[in-house]
Amino acid sequence: MAREHGWTYVERDTPAIQGWPRTALPPGPLGRVRDEVTGSYRGRAFRFFDYIHRDSARAPWRTLSVCAVRIPVEVPYLYVRGPGDTGHDLYAESPEADFAVELLSDDVRDDIRENGFTDLVLDRDLLICTAAGGGPQDIEPRLDALTRLISHVPADVWAHWGR
Repeated sequence: MAREHGWTYVERDTPAIQGWPRTALPPGPLGRVRDEVTGSYRGRAFRFFDYIHRDSARAPWRTLSVCAVRIPVEVPYLYVRGPGDTGHDLYAESPEADFAVELLSDDVRDDIRENGFTDLVLDRDLLICTAAGGGPQDIEPRLDALTRLISHVPADVWAHWGR
């Protein structure tokens, strides 16, 4: 599939996650990156891979799909927890509370709810979402949902908060 879209496939690329925020990945020892696909989708660079990890040295290995899409500018860190089964409220955590308020416009909140996202992380110039964080599971529907969400962030938010 990667080749037909002009994307790149790499079987193993653990250095790809060095420096990532730990909140974007499960707790425990740093895992491994497998079956990484990188490329551009709707004009946005992305990385999609399986993260192989375990909670402790004796725990079984687990696989978690991870998707990261480049956003227009570097921004303050932001963690967003979607409503899941609890209703329509979103929870956001950032060292810049005003950034969270401005970014989570009505359209962005609607995208999060409609796609079933339950965990999103914005860190520097990436929007990161794992399969455990809800949303579409397959690569193209997930990229559709994430790029649409990014496009719904008002341009003045990117301009004001970009570093």
